[in-house]
Amino acid sequence: MSLSTATSKIKTYFSALLDFQSRIWVVHIFENSITDQSFVINEDGFKEPLEWMKKRDYQTKMLNRVDKMKISQVIEIQFENKMHRLMRVK
Repeated sequence: MSLSTATSKIKTYFSALLDFQSRIWVVHIFENSITDQSFVINEDGFKEPLEWMKKRDYQTKMLNRVDKMKISQVIEIQFENKMHRLMRVK
């Protein structure tokens, strides 16, 4: 492996690492008008990407959709008979 290839791979790795740690999500869970919940998730506080979603047992397909989101993008996911609306804000 050439030095430039190794350098490129290292840059890509650290770029992805820094991107995950700077991501912020707003998650709104629609249950009913009384018990709707909203969360602000800052990935700086977690050890791995999408850890908050993984702890809530989001399926792999859902995690892949969330991981590919761009800043200001909003998606809705039906999960456990509730609608989860996620917005990536950073």
